[in-house]
Amino acid sequence: MINSIIYLDEAKMYSMSSQIFEGLTEYVLKEVNSTKENSEEQKGPVGSGRIVADAMKLSERAIEKRFLHDHSLSLFEARLAELALVCSLDSSAADEVPPLEGKSFIRVSARASFIDAAKITSMLETFNALGEAITHVTKFSEIEANRKEIEVLKASSKDKARLEKLRQLERQLTNTTELAKQGGMYHDPKFLKHLALVTQFGFSDQLEIQQRIGERLFSACLKRECLREPEEFIIRKYSRNTERNLVVLGVITQSKFTSGDAVSEISGEGMSMKEAVTNMVNHIAVLEGSLSGKATSEVVIDPIAVYVTL
Repeated sequence: MINSIIYLDEAKMYSMSSQIFEGLTEYVLKEVNSTKENSEEQKGPVGSGRIVADAMKLSERAIEKRFLHDHSLSLFEARLAELALVCSLDSSAADEVPPLEGKSFIRVSARASFIDAAKITSMLETFNALGEAITHVTKFSEIEANRKEIEVLKASSKDKARLEKLRQLERQLTNTTELAKQGGMYHDPKFLKHLALVTQFGFSDQLEIQQRIGERLFSACLKRECLREPEEFIIRKYSRNTERNLVVLGVITQSKFTSGDAVSEISGEGMSMKEAVTNMVNHIAVLEGSLSGKATSEVVIDPIAVYVTL
């Protein structure tokens, strides 16, 4: 089986591999030698021939144990299956989803959606400007044709009524704000500003991958630095809503819907600074939960790898 790896958290995989394999045994040696030589030459008075030379040589030798990352992922995943530690789910068997209780690791194979909060926030901040730009580009040929007709009528000094109608049409075509509103490409600037602020607070700049099997939603936040390629390339290749199944391997962190008991708010006139901070944290937790908390049917995954099986 060949896997095209999109995402791999190497540090997390190695940490777990060292435990289930009782140490990392397969590696290649990479020898690094760096030699630096600095020399400074200073000339004295003419004819003196005095040369001051300062030469420094630094030799550093390091041996680095480097796992073959892709191969180690295959070994790690095979070992998890051998120890029956992983729950495997496939969208082709949506009616046969096994219970997740008692399983720490999960492997989900399904079509995926990439939710880029940073991109959403950026789009909200520039939505109106982008809407006007798209509208102007779309109407540009019509605007140019109208202007040429106006120039012809102005030269001939005839049909002033027609000329006025064309000028009115030109004003309409160049009013990109109004045209963008009509096309749903322009919204109240204050509304967009506040929506961008809410999105920024609730989701920061996180990149999330979501998969759905039956009624269950599986979500995992990806570290951008663990992507094999920039997210723009990945989106271009696989689309934001992928056509083919992606495999997400990770650790189940949240799988049950439990509202839990809210932390009681501390009250009293003699409240200490620590108690005041605790109250603030509780309020933030409630606000974050209302904006980006786990959905009823959602399973949250701490991802180790994302790949496509070829």
